[in-house]
Formats: sequence, C-alpha cells, structure tokens
Amino acid sequence: MNQNEVVLKLIEKIDLNKVKYSKLERYYNGDHDILHEKGKSDPTKSDMRAYFNYCRKMVQNTVGYILGKPVNYSSKSGNKEFIDLIDYYFSSWEKEHNINLKLKSAIHGSAYEVSFINTKGEYQCAYFTPLEMVVLHDGTVDSKVSLAVRKYKLEFDETEYVEIWDSVNYSRYTKNGSNLTLLEQKPHRFSRCPVRKLKNNDSEKSTFEDIIRIIDMYNSLHSIATQEAIDFRNAYLVLKNCSLEQTEAQKMKENGIIILPNEKASAEWLVKNPNSQFFKDLLTNLRDEIYVQSQQVNMNENFQSNTSGVSIRLKLQELENQSAISESIFERVLKDRLEFFCEWVKIALSKEFDARDINITFTRNVPVDEASIVTMVRDLQGIVPQEELLSWLPRVSNPSASVKKLKEEMDGTGLEKDLLGGI
Repeated sequence: MNQNEVVLKLIEKIDLNKVKYSKLERYYNGDHDILHEKGKSDPTKSDMRAYFNYCRKMVQNTVGYILGKPVNYSSKSGNKEFIDLIDYYFSSWEKEHNINLKLKSAIHGSAYEVSFINTKGEYQCAYFTPLEMVVLHDGTVDSKVSLAVRKYKLEFDETEYVEIWDSVNYSRYTKNGSNLTLLEQKPHRFSRCPVRKLKNNDSEKSTFEDIIRIIDMYNSLHSIATQEAIDFRNAYLVLKNCSLEQTEAQKMKENGIIILPNEKASAEWLVKNPNSQFFKDLLTNLRDEIYVQSQQVNMNENFQSNTSGVSIRLKLQELENQSAISESIFERVLKDRLEFFCEWVKIALSKEFDARDINITFTRNVPVDEASIVTMVRDLQGIVPQEELLSWLPRVSNPSASVKKLKEEMDGTGLEKDLLGGI
C-alpha cells in the first residue's frame, strides 16, 4: 500500500470518528442533548430546558490543577546556557500552548502537537484535535509517529485541504473525492515525523466521557422540576353541589368573587402536590456522583476559607492520583518536544545539547504554605542543587535565571555567601 492509499485510509478514520468527537466538543461548549429533544405535545404545558455544564467545569478544574502554574525546566548538569535558550524561545508561546494542548486532550481524550519552524525562522509548536488530525505509529516499542494527516477547511471556502507530515517532508494538498492534488511540499528539517500524540489518560478517554449520561439525567430532572413549578399556576377550581354556567363563571373570574347558590355548595382549588424533597435528594445524589465519577471534589461545599493547603491536598487525593498519570504522559510529550528543539538549535545556532539533561517540574495549582517551603529550601542547602531548590518556590518561574541574577547582585556588592542564604 503506497502513501496516498494510507493517507486516504487515515482521512476515512477522521470522518468515522467525527460523530464521537463532535459530541464531546458540543457538551464542553454547552450544547447538550436536552436542548434538542422533541418538544411536548401539549402546548399549554411549560417546556423550559435547563443544562448544567459540568463537562466544562471538570475539564477546566483538571487542566488548571496541573498547568495553572507554568512548567519549570532545570538542568541536571547545571547547563545555564541550555536553560536560557529554552526560556528565550519558549516563553512567548509555551504556557498558553500547554494549556490549550492539555485542554483539547481533556475534551477529546487525546490531542496532537506538531513542531515547526515559524516565519521568523524560530522553533514553535501547534496543536490539533482528533476532529481534524490522525496519526500512524511506526510499530516500534517507542511507538513514534511515522505519518500524520490533517484534514480541514478554511472559513468561506468549501475546498477540503489535507496536510501531511512524514519522516522527511511537510506536504499540503487539496482533496476532491479520492483525488489529492499537491499544492506545496518542503522538508520539515527534523530527523523524523515532528508530530506527537498527547493522551488525556491511560485509557485515552475524555475527562467527562464517563459522566455524560449522569449529566443528561441531572439536566432532565432540573428541567422537569422547573416545568412542574411553572405549571403549578395551572390549577383548577372545583365547585361542589352546584351548577354554574360558563358566562357566570367568567363574570365571577373577572370580578374576583365567587357566589355559591346554597349552603351545601363549596369551592376549592385542585392543584398538584409535587414532592420537592424527593427531587432535591435525587439531584443531590446525581451531583455527588458526577464528582465521584470524575474523581474531583465539590470545592463549593466541602472547603472552608481557612482550610490549609495540606488539608486540601488530602481531599484532592483522587484528583492527585489522576493528575499524576496525566502528568507522566504530558512529561513524555515535553521531552519529545525538547528533542526536536535540540535538533533545531543544532541547525540554526550550531550548538549541541542533550534533551535528557533537562528536569521537568510541574507545580500543582493549589494554595500552598510558602513559609514552610522557604524553610525547607533553607534546610536543604548543600544537600540539593540550588537551581532545583529554587524550582520548588511557587513564585519562581525560571530558576536558572533567578540564580544568575542573584549571583550578579551578590558579586556586585562583594557579598560572599550562599546564593540561597538570603531567601
């Protein structure tokens, strides 16, 4: 099978998976199924629909917890030049890119990152979703991507475009049926296909995929309860032991009075008696199950303003376990990104670095006791490298640059003490 045939098979795979990924995208954006259900046959009844976007909430909580604070890089060998280069070329785009990449993988279960050289001749990365991209792995133990295909359309343009990355070239085509017409082709300048796949978790599932049905039930129950409350005004007046003409009843309604013909006659309202506690308990159970199944905690109910950072971490243990898995997967993508960056540096700057020299540190986005961290950093002087100690401080985004600046300040004042002595 030649490459064009493989590409057409991959494009077919994109189309087959579109229904699944489109639904996940819809739910994240608040376009839930309840909004499209068939309306009631009785036009006099209320048909209010309510939806609660726990899908967005769960995704943003997860991504913010892992990447709310920037990723830190440190060199195992103390190579400050390498760290400075990473900071210089990554600082303008990496934080937002990392969040968007992880966001898309949390929504769809996976996302793709592409390394490329931008119009300034500098290294950069882009991200795509399974709605438009699919990859083919090489079948080795490392499971590297050997071929990546993207199919897309431009706004106000009905033409289908196809982009292909292989081990040598980047190619762009137009697609008409099963025919591909080449528009451009050029070497991508990397040693292999510059595309990698970021899985959201070990099962490659969306953050909210397992709770969609629960959310549907939660939406339906809220809608039913709201409709019952609105329809409560549709009560009926029951008259006993008397007869009343319609014209007389209309006059009484307009005048706001009821005249009964005899002593045995009576009037009372016939109304529904909805069990509000039943609805409330059921909604509470469903909401709790949403948090349990998504391995998150309802911060609005279970936390107080004076709760310590350690207590919060204990309550977030399940989210922490989930995040640890996601973090290890994301770290592998970052290391792969650094390998491609080193290839670009070798070509563009004629300098060689080893991506394995870099330590990657994630900082959880939760309240922390900074005073305790500072004390720990002081106590570990001479035991743990200074740059790594600085990476533990939540307010330090570039440990290498901070060490360099502090050393320059101390050299300028003639102070001879440990770089971390003033912390």
